[in-house]
Amino acid sequence: MAAPTDQFWTDLKVNMTPDTVDVRTSSTVNNYGERTFSGSATTYDAHVRRVTRADRGDRNDLADVDWIVTIPDDSIALAVDDEVTLPAPVSAVRPIVRVNILKDTTGQVGVQAYVGRA
Repeated sequence: MAAPTDQFWTDLKVNMTPDTVDVRTSSTVNNYGERTFSGSATTYDAHVRRVTRADRGDRNDLADVDWIVTIPDDSIALAVDDEVTLPAPVSAVRPIVRVNILKDTTGQVGVQAYVGRA
C-alpha cells in the first residue's frame, strides 16, 4: 500500500486536476513601470475553481479575485505579479495576486494561486 503522502499526490494529480494552466514569471519592469514577461510559459496540471469574491488580504492592499488555481507541484515557485493563462472557456491571461503554500504533515504539497481580473 502506498504511503499516505504518495496516495494524496496520486489523488490530487489524477482526480482533482482536470485542467492545465500556463504560468509565466515576471522578469523585468519596463520604463513605464509595467511588468514584462520573457521566455515561454510553463504548463502545469491544475484544479481551477471560480470564486465570487476573495481578497488579496495584505493589510490595505486588496485586489479582486475571480479564480483560485491549485497546482499540486512542490517545486513551483509562484509569486505575486506572475501571470497565468486559464484554460478554456476563459482562455485569458490573468495576474496572480496572492500565493498560498498548501502543506500536509510531511511538508509542502502544492501551491494555490489567487488569480485577479485582467
